[in-house]
Amino acid sequence: MRNFFLVTILLVLSLFAACTEKEDYTPAGGNLPGSHIIVQPNGKLVPADLTISSGDFISFVNNDVKPHRFMSADSISIVTPTIAPYSFFVFKNDIITGLFSYRCLLDTSLHGTITIRP
Repeated sequence: MRNFFLVTILLVLSLFAACTEKEDYTPAGGNLPGSHIIVQPNGKLVPADLTISSGDFISFVNNDVKPHRFMSADSISIVTPTIAPYSFFVFKNDIITGLFSYRCLLDTSLHGTITIRP
């Protein structure tokens, strides 16, 4: 039981360590690493559904006038901080694989899926 607890703590810490927040960006996500999920000024996600490989980066680019914060349905696999308007957040995963539904916690009309392949 103790080993399970330690492994769980290490997994959670590694997920948080894999995330980095950035302040500079271009509206189309240019010069950012990896694939992009862009919140358009009209409040739409482009693309809403994304497929990447484990180890790839996802840049969440917020081109909206409102802040956004994304989280996977399991509340642990994919989590972003609140992304200010006209800013972005880069997420990197080296551990998990599978299909993850995600949503914006601040605007429930924004949701999609991220597939992470091995």
